[in-house]
Amino acid sequence: MMGSLELGPEADLFQLEPLLTLENIEQLEAAFVGQVQASVAQWLHKALDGEVAEWSREQEPNTDPSGFYHSPMPAIVLQILAENIRVTSLVSESLQRRVHGMALSELGAFLRSFSDALIRFSRDHLRGEALVPHYVSYLLAAFNHQSALSSSVSVLQPDGVASAVLAPIETALDELQRRICRLVLEALQEELQPLFSALPSRRWLLGSELLDGVCERTSRFCRDFWRVRKPAVQLLLAEAERTVVLQYLRALMQGRLVCRGADERTQAAERLQHDAAQLKELFLALGLEESAHCAPVLLALKGLLNLHDPTLLGLEVAGLRQQFPDVSEDHVSALLDLRGDVSREQRQAALSSLLAGPPPSPTTGHRALFSLVPTRTPSLTSCLPSGPCS
Repeated sequence: MMGSLELGPEADLFQLEPLLTLENIEQLEAAFVGQVQASVAQWLHKALDGEVAEWSREQEPNTDPSGFYHSPMPAIVLQILAENIRVTSLVSESLQRRVHGMALSELGAFLRSFSDALIRFSRDHLRGEALVPHYVSYLLAAFNHQSALSSSVSVLQPDGVASAVLAPIETALDELQRRICRLVLEALQEELQPLFSALPSRRWLLGSELLDGVCERTSRFCRDFWRVRKPAVQLLLAEAERTVVLQYLRALMQGRLVCRGADERTQAAERLQHDAAQLKELFLALGLEESAHCAPVLLALKGLLNLHDPTLLGLEVAGLRQQFPDVSEDHVSALLDLRGDVSREQRQAALSSLLAGPPPSPTTGHRALFSLVPTRTPSLTSCLPSGPCS
């Protein structure tokens, strides 16, 4: 109104001072952002409460037309934040910056609340304090929620704002993904723990019954992994396979079996080869890319058991260290115990080769395995993998 041309003859517009001082604008913007922040926090809290209420349903999570687990929560969260940023862009750049910062702060708080809710969900389930018919399915659905937020969070970035401002949110989203993955792996480990308690044994030497049970239960556990969107499904499959292999290695290191002769050593070596092939076949069928498999470590151990001349064990140990630099004296010693025919001098010579051989190649490409495998019975969670899901 003050800029109307009709007022021109009555007043010199260039002589007029601003209607609002910078201090007035600062106070108004701060008050507005405070009110909007309170409303946004309330909306996000309601969105999370609605999602958490779904987790105890007797039905599986809802799916989209492609069969992936789906929830409107990520879209609701981003719409709430993006709409408030868009509206303030019509007022002033300074107000938009304030609301943008507020939106990112509230999103960070929401992600922390989401992670905390998942932890409570898992704790109540494991303690038996809540009836959760589809516990793992809702964890898998949470993977898709995280992926949806991660792939769309850029909508909160106004034009001209550096992408670096989203870095804390991207870090929080990565941490949320690791949290969900770890909860899934803990459930898988709990499922398989009783089966691996019977490995190795003479029953294991004589047939594939034990590993058949492991594969059957793993396949059943992972049957709905295909409902997780890429690329998260590959991460999940890789970590699941790694968890199974770590459980297998942990069982080998417990000293439950000592071979009583060359025939049993041959049987043990053949069992490792067969089990490696069976695990490979299982995870290929589940959709895991072959380059991500950890099961070939069992083939490396096969040579250590199948060697007929114990005086040559040093060469096998040196080769094992080249492939897996984190293998320790305790691991090698446990494998030599499994052989059952190694003298003290032969053991010392084999262990000495861990340090005497050339340093491992930096291009081996193997992730840590043995460093996560204790040689004595640990607590239940000690052999969960570290890495993308830790």
